[in-house]
Amino acid sequence: MARKGSKQVTEVRKQFGATTRAVKAVGTKAAKTARETRSDIAKTRDAKVAKKRAEVASKAVKLAAGAAGALAKTAAKKSQEGAKKVAASKEVKVARKSVRKTADASRKAAATGADRARTRASAAATSARGRATEAKKRAAR
Repeated sequence: MARKGSKQVTEVRKQFGATTRAVKAVGTKAAKTARETRSDIAKTRDAKVAKKRAEVASKAVKLAAGAAGALAKTAAKKSQEGAKKVAASKEVKVARKSVRKTADASRKAAATGADRARTRASAAATSARGRATEAKKRAAR
């Protein structure tokens, strides 16, 4: 019985090997046919035109990307030049002077505010006393 079993195992191995070789041959043949078909298709006029168009399109995309980068650089450069022109313009200089004068005036006002207020208050009080005195004199007449 052991002998019969080993014969069956040998037969199964033999069949399995044959099946494996057959499947491998089918796969090889399919790959070879696909290669040949691909090369045949690649030789057609349509394929050549499509390949050229794809190359042109890829070049166009690269050029467009380069142009977009160049445009961004140019825009940045021009905006810097514009900012320099604005900073050097007469209007900015006048505004700068005006802001400086305003800051100086407000600083002076803050520094001398109490003194000036005291002076004005005493002057107002003196003139008010004088007017009140005149009013009393007029009323007495």
